[in-house]
Amino acid sequence: MAKTNGLPASFWTLPKVKEYIKAEFNVVYESDRSYHYLLEYCGYSFKLPSPFDKRRNNDEAQKRLNEIHKELNQYRGNQAWVILAADEVVVSFVTELRRAWLRRGEKTVTKINRQKVDQSYFGALNLNSGKAHVVRLNWQNQEEIIKALKQILKSYPDKNIRILWDNAKWHKSKDLRKLLGKGQLFERIRLINFPPYSPDCNPEELVWKFGKELVANTVPADFETLLTVFEKGIAKKIFT
Repeated sequence: MAKTNGLPASFWTLPKVKEYIKAEFNVVYESDRSYHYLLEYCGYSFKLPSPFDKRRNNDEAQKRLNEIHKELNQYRGNQAWVILAADEVVVSFVTELRRAWLRRGEKTVTKINRQKVDQSYFGALNLNSGKAHVVRLNWQNQEEIIKALKQILKSYPDKNIRILWDNAKWHKSKDLRKLLGKGQLFERIRLINFPPYSPDCNPEELVWKFGKELVANTVPADFETLLTVFEKGIAKKIFT
């Protein structure tokens, strides 16, 4: 167990830190904020940890990344080639109000719509220019991915394209593979797979994180308004 500035862990939840302080020092604070100050004093900040899939083999993942870097080095600086990092994401919309400042002794009712709606996206980040492409999908399957790749081709009519993405089954589908190679629709595209269970290797994740932060904790008039903010915000951003 890692020990950081006197606290024996690399990350904490509030119940766990309360339990530890009581057991170690026989101290119980009345306010949660007291525990927050303690964590801040010990060098912690409140943030989301990065997920790590237990099925991932770090040595194999690093070996695969080295192979990818070696291959891509052949095309860096070559104006005939474009390198894209691609991925899919789902943006969800559901109205949920948990807390509000209300008058004491009065019951307040708010009318909300609990119907959840989703929108899938295909995204491709140009590692040369920092420009991110976002394409709406009806679903995440081979047919929709093929449609998205057709749009990407239109964005780069005179370029050969290297696409880095994960090992989702629709990225390796039979119908998609038929379109690759000389004389085929996607002859200008070469697909390169990241190591299994390694989403942190994909720069496109930074695009999704940025887009989700744009629409987090907002209550737009409707779902389409939220999607417009998501799409336009990403389109204006240059990711470096």
